[in-house]
Amino acid sequence: MRSKLVLRPDRSRVRASIGPTAENKSVRNGPATIVDQLRSLELQEPGAAAAAVYDQPIALRLLYEDPASGEEHYLVRYPAGVRGRVHRHTAAHTIVVLEGRLDANGQVIGPGAYAHFPAGEPMQHQATAQGPCLFVLLFHGPFDVEVLGEQSGGC
Repeated sequence: MRSKLVLRPDRSRVRASIGPTAENKSVRNGPATIVDQLRSLELQEPGAAAAAVYDQPIALRLLYEDPASGEEHYLVRYPAGVRGRVHRHTAAHTIVVLEGRLDANGQVIGPGAYAHFPAGEPMQHQATAQGPCLFVLLFHGPFDVEVLGEQSGGC
């Protein structure tokens, strides 16, 4: 059994025993997964398939995985200036930018922006040179990737 961070009505926090998402400083209430303080989560290096898309290391953290559909949600940080190769996924995915600037298919977007990439379509997303970018990435099915080209200035 793991512990979770619980926010009490008086706004104080305590640790309590829960299931699989405690390391995310999350609260699990029935079917909901709630993650508090995304910016404070420790991120790890991705697997080889995801790492092959970029010209320098990125960092990520699995937030949620649906065993039935394969849907996966991640917190991702790109370092400043990371360049991505043109690639595609068999599942659609969505990005919500939290911090920094993201070049999404040649259009630069910032905090609060939303980008949706249809399944099977060529895409490219990367950080700008001005600083790192933190975002939530929602895969609407299992993760896979096919690299289609080299790094460039945009799709």
